[in-house]
Amino acid sequence: MTSNGTILAFVIVAAVAIVVQMAVVIALYWAMRQSSARMESLAARLEQQTSPILVTTRSILEDAQPKIAEITANLAESTAMVRDNVAHVAEVTGEIVDRARIQAENVDEFVSNTLSKLELTTDLVQNSVISPIRRIHAIVQAVSAGVGFLRASRSRKKADGNSSADEEMFI
Repeated sequence: MTSNGTILAFVIVAAVAIVVQMAVVIALYWAMRQSSARMESLAARLEQQTSPILVTTRSILEDAQPKIAEITANLAESTAMVRDNVAHVAEVTGEIVDRARIQAENVDEFVSNTLSKLELTTDLVQNSVISPIRRIHAIVQAVSAGVGFLRASRSRKKADGNSSADEEMFI
C-alpha cells in the first residue's frame, strides 16, 4: 500500500496543483478582462476627445493647402525676380564702374594735357614776353640812369657856373 498511498498522495498533490493553477489562470483572465475593459473605455474617451481636434486639423490643412501652394509659388516667383534684379543691378553697376574708369582716364589725360600746355605756355610767355620786358626794363633803367646822370651833371655845371658868377659879382 505504500506504493499505492504514495501514488495517491502524488495524485492528490497533482490535483491540488492543477486546481491552484486553474484558479491562478482564471484570476489572470479576470484581471486581463478588466484591464481590457478599462483600456477600451480609455480608448473610446480618447477617440471621443481627439476626434474633433483631428477633424479641425484636417479642415485647416485642407483649407491651407491651396494657400501654401500659392505662397510657395509666389516665393519661387519672387526669388526669381530678386535674382534677375540682382543680376541687372550687378550689370548696371559694372557698366557704371567701367564708365567711371573711362571718365577718370579722360580726366587724367585732360589734366595731363592741360598741365603740359600750361608748361609750354609758361615757357613761351617767359621767353617771348617776360624776357623782352626785362630787357626793355633794363634798357629803360639804363636810359633813365643816363638821363639822370646828364641832368645831375647839367645841374652841377649850372650850379658851378652860377656860383663862379656870384663870386665874380661878389668881388
